[in-house]
Amino acid sequence: MTPTATGGVTMESLRPGSLAEISGQTAAIDRLRSLVEGMRRGTVVPPHLLLVGPPGVGKTTAARAYAREVLSGDWENSFHQLAASDDRSFRLIADRILPLTRRAPSRGARLRIIFFDEADLLPPESQDALRPALEVDAGVCQFVLACNEVERLSPPIRSRCVELEFHTIGEAEMHRLLRIALAKTRFQVGESELAAIVSAAGGIPREAVKLLVEQFARLPT
Repeated sequence: MTPTATGGVTMESLRPGSLAEISGQTAAIDRLRSLVEGMRRGTVVPPHLLLVGPPGVGKTTAARAYAREVLSGDWENSFHQLAASDDRSFRLIADRILPLTRRAPSRGARLRIIFFDEADLLPPESQDALRPALEVDAGVCQFVLACNEVERLSPPIRSRCVELEFHTIGEAEMHRLLRIALAKTRFQVGESELAAIVSAAGGIPREAVKLLVEQFARLPT
């Protein structure tokens, strides 16, 4: 489906940009907000984080929103993301990731944030290479790992992170998510269509947004 067919609206354009926009995941989001506030006051040295939950429930969205709020205007320069499709070899970790942890944050940023999406896909040798960086307090560089199957991460990696759980969300939270997304567009969608999306999405926010974008393509231009 092309952006033209949906009036220029894409799933990425509807992604929540702040922690306040994220629906559900109350315990995890409250903890992230607390960390942001503590860092702004200078009273918290941020721990490395492990975001755990099934695909599509908002782990990547939360990591990116958290980074924006911690790093403010410099977030694009000091936030480094490795997606599931990126190279995850031992050599990449040793040659590119570990040197980042020894570099001062850019400009006025508090620290660097390195985000590994689907960290449970890291091969064992890459997890071993990452361990030394996680053994250092996250004063200059904070790791945020997201995973679907936490048991695939080694115990040493898990023990060096604060674990935050993400779950499927309820119907009221899903309706809130859809209304926030709709407010970013010029489209109007009826209550019956929204209810059908909520029912079909099965508590998965990413699926709900995908269905909403598909609904846009069916609306008259």
